[in-house]
Amino acid sequence: MVLVADSAVQLDYSLLKELNVEVCEYPFLVDGSEYPASIAMSSNEKEKIRTILKDKNKKVLTAGLKEKDLLEIYSRHKDEEIISVHLSASSSTATSQVIRRIINDHPELNITYYDSKHLVSAYSVIVYEAARMIRDGSSKEEIDSFLKQSPNQTRILGVLYDLFYLNRTGRIGKAKAIMGTAMKVIPVLSSSNPPGDLISFGKVKTPMQAVKKLTDTVASDWEKHPGTRLSAVISVVGEHNNEAEKLASAVENLGENAEVLLCGTNFTNMAHVGPDYFDIGYTFIKI
Repeated sequence: MVLVADSAVQLDYSLLKELNVEVCEYPFLVDGSEYPASIAMSSNEKEKIRTILKDKNKKVLTAGLKEKDLLEIYSRHKDEEIISVHLSASSSTATSQVIRRIINDHPELNITYYDSKHLVSAYSVIVYEAARMIRDGSSKEEIDSFLKQSPNQTRILGVLYDLFYLNRTGRIGKAKAIMGTAMKVIPVLSSSNPPGDLISFGKVKTPMQAVKKLTDTVASDWEKHPGTRLSAVISVVGEHNNEAEKLASAVENLGENAEVLLCGTNFTNMAHVGPDYFDIGYTFIKI
């Protein structure tokens, strides 16, 4: 059994290799031309992308997964059960259409497609737990049950710092960007209910207020899921490692059954949320 994911996954490249996760990469476009980005990029190479993102004259986008790239991965595992788990289909309809077309056109491939219904680190923690289940020998039925239930057991909380990037990408108006920056407002985002999008969850004034708000929210959510362990992935880009580390420590201290992975982000998500943010995706697993 093999797990196929896409490059929206926020797990470190070394961990993905260790867990034998196959990753199909989204094309990364700068001013309409494909940029040589990869999940295996070094921190210095990612920093170059941050510089590009900060340039207000640059237009940065990602395109849907290429059919030939996905088919190449699937074909290499033609004799195995393929579990293909991807970020929210509502955010990448082209990708979900490509996967469904491959399944329809290639009945010889044993592919089961799962829409995680989540983004960024929430998607990542689902991939992480599914990969561990495969590694540990869980049955197809157990993995299927987890992947079908996980969207409603999973949540993402994120902190964005570059409001002008959100303005340039059309997510907020210029007046909001100017006013928010002048007032030193830090927006906090959460996954929608039902999941699939990121929505405003509130505002804070300082990074430490953000860490506390996120920690308190995780703690409150965990109380609603007794008899579970908490699995979380934190991703960070920009000069926010201190906040991300404090968040990881605070969440781990919520209980002995809390596990947190702290990862650097990758290029795919940077194109959408900008050059300065950190977030946490977490899910609850029955003990």
